[in-house]
Amino acid sequence: MPDSVSNEIKIVHGRHLKLFKDSDTIASRIKEMGNSLTDAHRENHPIVIGILNGAFIFTADLIREIKVPCKVDFWRLSSYGTQTTSKQSIQEIMSPILDLRDQHVILVEDIIDSGTTLTYVRQKLQGFAPKSVTVVSLVKVNGSPVEVDYVGFISNGEFIVGYGLDIAEGLRELPELYYLDSSASIACDLKEG
Repeated sequence: MPDSVSNEIKIVHGRHLKLFKDSDTIASRIKEMGNSLTDAHRENHPIVIGILNGAFIFTADLIREIKVPCKVDFWRLSSYGTQTTSKQSIQEIMSPILDLRDQHVILVEDIIDSGTTLTYVRQKLQGFAPKSVTVVSLVKVNGSPVEVDYVGFISNGEFIVGYGLDIAEGLRELPELYYLDSSASIACDLKEG
């Protein structure tokens, strides 16, 4: 599947964006992932845990495609703040509230790049003693050393916004995934500032 549907640049809120995946492509891939998760968990009643804030839209769409009974919880972490690169430290803002002991957990991430957040979550999950953990990510950066069970799309490593992913809490509302042209956006910010 080609990395970008179009080379056309779109300007939204002063940010220059290049389409990575359109909404139809995203919906189709999530349906495929939901079917795979349904097959893998047909005998289970998994607990789906979305990592906030970036995975909230993906989590909502994914659970509608998983055709087995499941419960949903969220884990709110921060490793980016207002930056475009992940910090090495993780700030835990909200933990899951459901009892995960002896449960089948489907962990839903928005994007896997450095793996810092996922490594942190996997270590913390050991303390909850789940029966199994399945990791699902909407996007994985090409070359990331982290193992993931299900991946929606592979990216080239450029910063991605839209469909729940943000830059300084903005652009989450876009229904598509876009690469952020940071050099053009910074130039635009300087010109406006």
